[in-house]
Amino acid sequence: MADKGMTMAIILLVAGLVVGGGIGYFAAPRQATTSTPTTTGLPLKGATVKLGYIASDTTALETGKPHHEQIITPDLNAWAKAIGWGGVQFVYLSDDAQGQSNTHLEKVQGYKSEGITILEGGGWSSEAQSSLSYVNSNDMLMWSTSSTSPTLAIANDRLYRMCPADSALAPALVDVMWSYGIKSVIIFQRGDSWGDGIVNLFVPAWTAKGGEQSGATIRYAAEATDFSNYLQQANTAAAAANKKYPGGERVALLLLSFNEAPVIVTQMKDYPDVYATRPFGGDGTALSQRLMDDAPEQSNHLKIFSLQAQAPSSSKFNSLKARYEALTKQQYNAYTAYAYDVGFLVANTIYQAQSSAADDVVSLQTPTAYMSYGAGGWEQLNEFGDRAPPPFDVWFYAPGGAAQNNKPSFSYVAGTYNTDTKTMVWNTGVLGYTPKGP
Repeated sequence: MADKGMTMAIILLVAGLVVGGGIGYFAAPRQATTSTPTTTGLPLKGATVKLGYIASDTTALETGKPHHEQIITPDLNAWAKAIGWGGVQFVYLSDDAQGQSNTHLEKVQGYKSEGITILEGGGWSSEAQSSLSYVNSNDMLMWSTSSTSPTLAIANDRLYRMCPADSALAPALVDVMWSYGIKSVIIFQRGDSWGDGIVNLFVPAWTAKGGEQSGATIRYAAEATDFSNYLQQANTAAAAANKKYPGGERVALLLLSFNEAPVIVTQMKDYPDVYATRPFGGDGTALSQRLMDDAPEQSNHLKIFSLQAQAPSSSKFNSLKARYEALTKQQYNAYTAYAYDVGFLVANTIYQAQSSAADDVVSLQTPTAYMSYGAGGWEQLNEFGDRAPPPFDVWFYAPGGAAQNNKPSFSYVAGTYNTDTKTMVWNTGVLGYTPKGP
């Protein structure tokens, strides 16, 4: 006799096919047993299921709110109707952490007071960290689509991450930079758990590879708005490295930043030695609308090669991409797709448990994710509740051509890093040149 997980996966697969290309994506079921939920919540028939969504800052809210309320919510409700789920309606209550960890915690506490125990939040690792203890001790479930700090890879907690942790990013950055031809690096990092986590893994791996670090690590305050003192330190380190490796293609700046990056690169123009380096970064600088809008000249000059988990080339991804870009006028990416997948994974487990209480669905997250193939690809999680790392695309900035409506700056894929083979393939046709290599 098929187990409960298999039966449910088959039901959901059929339901997805009924709704069509915008909804169904559950993969073949896995023969696995899961703990039986306690169903302490009310049986869900004709209920309104409220889910929380906390944007990391106001910029993220500008696109995140319409994404959740005008794309994800209608699709969840269409799916619920297609499977005959008793008039259940999903609704997201959207909020803004305003880039502040304490504000994020306040929003989480507010959801709890309203009886909402399942939320998508912790977009920044510092925000996830600030709320983790409260989430764990108050029987909540928090999903993040963009927190990647290795320090949050914790077994048996109540934080799940649809994105891979930076324990995979740091060694990938080392290999990508080495493949490009970088020999010396200046480290310029955001002073929080995210930046610290990457740097702590990057430095020994980079040194073991044979790479050099010029100057001490520059750790700027996360709340900084003027970076002149930090950039002067970086300029001094870059001057020494550029003297040893003239030509501008052997010296890199490891730029680990979030939405402050446009201010940093705008001010960087006044520091010629560091402005002559080739910046590399992670998801914080990949496909940044702020960089393209607020610092297009500097972004194009620096290119800022940034690694982000690769999104699948699928009809589902492409369909959602078209809908999202028509709605927000911004580029769709893997992390945006992850938010869609979190919505459906949570809804799936709520359906299985017939409860919207976190306690009833938390044990179903990992086995259900294993059986699910969403807009962002296979959702397999590791032992810490984090996504198993897919390949990384390496994004960079350059002027938009006719196909991009001649935008001042646009994001392109410079190549792809394979996490299994640990090899980097550069897209020289898009890049316009061949990196020097080791």
